[in-house]
Amino acid sequence: MDRRTLLAFVLIFLILAGYPYLMNKFFPQPEKAPEQLVGTSPDSTLMVDDEVPTTRIPVDTYDRDLSHTETTTDSVAVPESEPLNADQALALVPGGVEETISVKTPLFRMDISTLGGRITQWEGMKYDSWLGGPVKLVPENIPQAGVDAVFFRGGDLQLGGAVYQSDRMNLDLGEGSGPSSLTLTLTTVGGLEIRKIFTFRPDTYGVEVDLVVAAPDAAARHSLNLAGSPDQLRFGWNQGIAPTERVQKMELPSLRSLARIGEDYHYKKRQNLKKSVEKVEGQWRGSVHFAGLQNKYFAVYGIVPQEQGEPIEGTIRLSGNKDLEAQSWAIDVPAQRGVGDEIAVARLDLFIGPMEAELLQSYGQDLEKSMDLGMKFIRPLSEIVLLGMEFLHRFIPNFGLIIIIFSVLTKLAFYPLTQTSTKSMKKMQELQPKMTALKEKYKNDKDKLNQATMELYKEEKVNPLTGCLPMVVQMPVFFALYQALNHTISLRGQPFVLWINDLSQPDAIAQLPFSLPFLGADLNVLPILMSVAMYFQTKLTPTSGAGGQMAAMNTMMPLIMVFIFYNMPSGLVLYWLINTLMQGYQTWKIHQTAPTTGGKETT
Repeated sequence: MDRRTLLAFVLIFLILAGYPYLMNKFFPQPEKAPEQLVGTSPDSTLMVDDEVPTTRIPVDTYDRDLSHTETTTDSVAVPESEPLNADQALALVPGGVEETISVKTPLFRMDISTLGGRITQWEGMKYDSWLGGPVKLVPENIPQAGVDAVFFRGGDLQLGGAVYQSDRMNLDLGEGSGPSSLTLTLTTVGGLEIRKIFTFRPDTYGVEVDLVVAAPDAAARHSLNLAGSPDQLRFGWNQGIAPTERVQKMELPSLRSLARIGEDYHYKKRQNLKKSVEKVEGQWRGSVHFAGLQNKYFAVYGIVPQEQGEPIEGTIRLSGNKDLEAQSWAIDVPAQRGVGDEIAVARLDLFIGPMEAELLQSYGQDLEKSMDLGMKFIRPLSEIVLLGMEFLHRFIPNFGLIIIIFSVLTKLAFYPLTQTSTKSMKKMQELQPKMTALKEKYKNDKDKLNQATMELYKEEKVNPLTGCLPMVVQMPVFFALYQALNHTISLRGQPFVLWINDLSQPDAIAQLPFSLPFLGADLNVLPILMSVAMYFQTKLTPTSGAGGQMAAMNTMMPLIMVFIFYNMPSGLVLYWLINTLMQGYQTWKIHQTAPTTGGKETT
């Protein structure tokens, strides 16, 4: 949940909970979430889930911009004699023209360019785009070069701008087929071979990516004497991630880069890239687990395999390209000895696909904890909601009905609190004549007025805070439901009834010929129905005699809620609509059955 939305909901709850007796004293002060400075810029922000600090190294030790590559290994003509220094040994043999390799599995289709060995297109076969066809995760405009690299002791070999040779141009994996690989190869003037190997399986979104440095002959081994052995290999993704939802202004707060080092999770919002690159930069060294990019429902993760169960010491850097509005990540890992002529190898598991908790859990690296399910104290409740929804979906195929069931169950669970609150507010309303008399009697003595008011509360056995407490208790539950309903991909593309054909999107029934300020051109019905229901529900709520001020608030609050909920997912608005209807009925029922005391306690 982004900060503005969170602040709006907190404000709404405070107004709803406190207006019977705190109307004239309500001045909310939003709290700013703590920020941690990282990188080279003093105003560079970092969101960290754990307070345990992670070892950080100066950004200028890796001063290469991840949005492009300034390669020092341009292709050169092959000299007639053996290379004389490391630069000559690591110069690349010309690789020809760029070509595109097509890969297709039952789950996705991707294009891999021989230029830099980068993925230039990815389409999810099981998820539709609102533009038609499969959903696409790689933006159309990407940097011209990648960021892969090999770091030798005597020099660096930048791979992002090099043209590989591929052993195949098409790869098609059918249902039930085994794993299949394609190999891209570069050759240096000194005879070294760089291999980038992609391994695909038909039943998973994950792709194994291996970088291999090989010395197949004596000339290559001589080059190693000049350049030194490779000690670090870099995997990177600077293609960004594309928004996938129709109402992009509601998805933009979800776009971010992230990294896990040790037990710490670090996040960088893409919105900050508009201010400066430094706002999305961060660099950390330690036990590397993964880095990635996320939009609302999909992600691109680079995962460092923990095959031996031992921590892998490396470096993760997050950065971005301001012109293309594309965030990037790079992971440097230590080189391992391979077999045969493989003098250095490293592997990265690349996951491109939907953020489904079960899929992410299969990697055993707590990837699922990177899903945006709210703050620490909200997240466990959000996870319970998601588990409950998935459980009910085994028996109820319609997620709309599941949301209604959740709304009814939560209102029934909190009914005792609602009953106590409503009775307290009703009694406060009945005490208004006595309160008015006390104000008139002690209008010039505030201390005596407060003392007399407290004595009246004690005599009538009324606690003013009773009306506010239930709302405060319910707030974490509501925020958990908001996070779960707003970020679960299970709702994406799921219809309910009639015109509601996607519970993850606003329920637009038609397009207006003009655009309304703050609302847009969609005609969304559920927020209007919710506003009407809320208006009538406020008419049933005791107002503690607040007079015209409260009448104005009862009129304005439903209108405010329209603006807040208008472009939110219809599943969330459906939950709030049912919640409002249940609240209205419960308030009416309690109000009808509660005894009228006339300001005196009945026995």
